[in-house]
Amino acid sequence: MKRIFITGIAVCFIQFSFAQDVFDALRYSYQTSAGSARLQSIGSTNISLGGDISSAFINPAGLGQFKTNEIVFTPGFNFNTLKTDYNDLTTKGTKSKFTGGTSGVIFSFGNRFRSSNLKNTTFSLAVNQSANFNSKFTYGGKNLNSSYSEKWLEEIVRSGYTSFDDIRSRFPLGASQAYESYLIDVNGNSIFTNADISKNLDQSFAYETKGGMTEVAAAMAWNLNEKFLYGITIGIPIIQYDRKTTVIEKDGTGNTDNDFESFTFTENLGTRGGGVNAKAGIIIKPVEYFRIGLTFHSPSIITLTDYASAEITSNIEGYSRKVNNDPTKPSTYTYNTGDVNILTGIEGDENRYSYRIITPWKAGLGLSYVFREISDVTKQKAFITGDVELVDYKMMTYKSNSGTDNSDASYFNSVNEVIDDMYKMAINARIGGELKFETIMVRAGFNFMGSPYNKEFFADAFGEELKAWRMTPSLGVGYRDKGFFVDLAYLHSFGRGFHVPYTLTDASYPYARNNISNGQIIATVGFKF
Repeated sequence: MKRIFITGIAVCFIQFSFAQDVFDALRYSYQTSAGSARLQSIGSTNISLGGDISSAFINPAGLGQFKTNEIVFTPGFNFNTLKTDYNDLTTKGTKSKFTGGTSGVIFSFGNRFRSSNLKNTTFSLAVNQSANFNSKFTYGGKNLNSSYSEKWLEEIVRSGYTSFDDIRSRFPLGASQAYESYLIDVNGNSIFTNADISKNLDQSFAYETKGGMTEVAAAMAWNLNEKFLYGITIGIPIIQYDRKTTVIEKDGTGNTDNDFESFTFTENLGTRGGGVNAKAGIIIKPVEYFRIGLTFHSPSIITLTDYASAEITSNIEGYSRKVNNDPTKPSTYTYNTGDVNILTGIEGDENRYSYRIITPWKAGLGLSYVFREISDVTKQKAFITGDVELVDYKMMTYKSNSGTDNSDASYFNSVNEVIDDMYKMAINARIGGELKFETIMVRAGFNFMGSPYNKEFFADAFGEELKAWRMTPSLGVGYRDKGFFVDLAYLHSFGRGFHVPYTLTDASYPYARNNISNGQIIATVGFKF
């Protein structure tokens, strides 16, 4: 079973026409805490509480609590720290960036007919950053088991190449450049890399990512007799993601005449796209002080386009001079995607590919207890609220946009099969509360996000359980008076994760353990009108 799992992951990494893999799917599905400062200070707990513009993205029924119009603006600042352990070496990466929570406008319309059960209708237009992709980290160490270049060997072999021209032109994101620069070569029926493990390879990996997922939403909610609230949201997620990857391998033997000194591989990937989703929910108040909330989020259907390019610079010492019997040949070669595209008649220095991804559905239950729950909210003294949420990551699915191209469909089917084995349904839990002192509020919360990974899968594939979870305690204060309010929150996330730089079917491949630390300051300013 272990070999089947490893082979499945590797196949999803080395297909030469595609940049999408089983790990990329999680990027658009594992969404961390977001919302207004008030909401984030109580752990982003809002399935049953309501009364916040962030309800549009969690449980739209909560908008039915509003009796006035509001305009809200939420800026923020992230400072990330990532400590990575790789082959007994520890490195640290940091990246700070201005960010944002939920901003928008709320319009509440009271019902002029007193005999009606419908007390008010609320409409909201809001925007929220549901994922932050900004990070920068490096790690490295000695690897005596495999080379990054071996993934290009497997890519070529699996393609069923029939000629040298096939190798030179069919793999514009790495393997063709590796062949043209003599990093990998063919001798008769065998294909090999000059960066083999006999060279005691020193490896380093550097990653810098930018961008985020921003969702624009239109929401409606209705309030029936202050007992039953229901609402619906239509959301449009917009994605901007950029990643620069730099891989360096060096000969660790000190031998200057063994056909390999080093190579540097640089890949740039940009992803742009958007989609649509829906959210629906209800809040029930069976008795005073107590609220029950239920919500369901549909999968997001997102169309994406990847823009990818790669460059390899290799130093193979005197290898090209020997195989060509030409002492004028250089020892260093550089080739990029543009060079490969010239051979196939493709214009430009990058490759483009469009596809669709379907994210998981979510369902949640929330309970709230409000001390002195009365119609005059200024006299409420405190509340405590909690949420439990289910997210089925096994439902993540890739789809081809190419219509009748069977090779695309076959590739995505193989990726989806591995996703089904690799991921699981996760449980997220949140709790928060507030104490109110007339115009001043003090808040605290805690948010736990469970691992999306099937631990049996990774224990079998990697020989041990790899942990992936995140906890976020939070604190906040608020001020409200005469139609003006300001809230401030501080969150500090910590957790565990891992990173796999490459996978192989015929050898062991490395992974790095991540210790996550992420601080965030969020402020919200709003006005009633």
